[in-house]
Amino acid sequence: MVLRSDWSERPCPIARGIDALGDPWVLLILRELVSGVHRFEKIREQVEAADNILAKRLKYMVETGLAARSPYQDGGRTRYEYLPTQAGADALPILHAYTLWAEKHTPSEGHARRLTIVCRRCGAESNSGEACSACGAALTAGNVSWIRPTYDDHLPRPLTETVAQPG
Repeated sequence: MVLRSDWSERPCPIARGIDALGDPWVLLILRELVSGVHRFEKIREQVEAADNILAKRLKYMVETGLAARSPYQDGGRTRYEYLPTQAGADALPILHAYTLWAEKHTPSEGHARRLTIVCRRCGAESNSGEACSACGAALTAGNVSWIRPTYDDHLPRPLTETVAQPG
């Protein structure tokens, strides 16, 4: 979803990364995919996107290898769910870094709760994006939970372990 010049061939890895992940909708959708929300309607509900915007971004994410589209049956109708690919799952530390940076530098007025990263191996809150700050375990979709401010309960929401395989 190019919102500016194409930076995909730039020598700078930051520029290439922005080209792939720089769209805010892509990051919000990726947040949902790695946390186990895979169906269009639920993604739309969580990110509060219009159908056309969500459809366009999901198509882009499939084309660029961040997500894979997988068919399922709903009634007699074929529908699709979207799974993070390895490239999408590998962006988890980026999502964590955004979370930690935003919690520190862009506090949310009127919201006492914040998104908390919890290591499921040791149960501790992590203040690091890649490894648990308590036990040192690498934080992956398989061993991390988020306590999200949009949920009424105070239980960690486990991230999914589902990653679409290429091809």
